[in-house]
Amino acid sequence: MATLDDPAWGAASDVVPKFVSPSDPAAQWTGAHKGPAFFADNYLIDLKFGVIVDVEASRATRQAEVGAAKTMIERTEERFGLKPERLVGDTAYGAAPMLNWLVEEKGIAPHNQP
Repeated sequence: MATLDDPAWGAASDVVPKFVSPSDPAAQWTGAHKGPAFFADNYLIDLKFGVIVDVEASRATRQAEVGAAKTMIERTEERFGLKPERLVGDTAYGAAPMLNWLVEEKGIAPHNQP
């Protein structure tokens, strides 16, 4: 539970979550899709082969989700030697600091979709 004080989880926001998952306390309770709410995590997926290569839980805030994406990209490169040519994500990943890191530091082309 101490991990929840990490900036990617509880410390990413001063807001106390309404619900905490008993199986994954770092997962975020969200109703973002205008349907029934659910606990959500972040996935790094190889779209060509349809394989999840990494998972990182975070709060559903821009800062935390960007941090989770960076963690997954770096961890996948470190563990498996896989580095994407492009990254597909929603508009949360279109902030200038993330794009700078993605393009200038990692050499990955952004591909945003709504």
